[in-house]
Amino acid sequence: MTSPDETLRASAPEPEADPGEAEAWARVVAAWEDEAVHGAYLARFHDLAGLAVAGRRYRDALAARPEDPFAARFRDEVIRRATVQGFALLPRSAPTPARSVGLRRLLLVVAAALLGAAAFAAFHLLAPLGARS
Repeated sequence: MTSPDETLRASAPEPEADPGEAEAWARVVAAWEDEAVHGAYLARFHDLAGLAVAGRRYRDALAARPEDPFAARFRDEVIRRATVQGFALLPRSAPTPARSVGLRRLLLVVAAALLGAAAFAAFHLLAPLGARS
């Protein structure tokens, strides 16, 4: 059985990972309680693929030491960053223009006035026909 420290030092199986990632992770493991080192490690990753590598590292660290607050905190930070990037990649559509309530009321009043005018005209045009019979 491997010790938790050996698990942390193991390389993440990522064939397309950049070569400096393993060295950066080794610096994180060497200075585990230094938040600046964790932050510098996470700053290396600007896409979801890189965050997946970092997430795998912190997940493995948390599996090796379940009560480790640094592993839990920075795993959550990786998840937060990946979520933000995932939402940023979603396609966006232009919002539908919101019509004001006042414009709707004005259109309703104009429609009612036109309907009333049409009814009045129809009544006056057809009234003389009814009076002839």
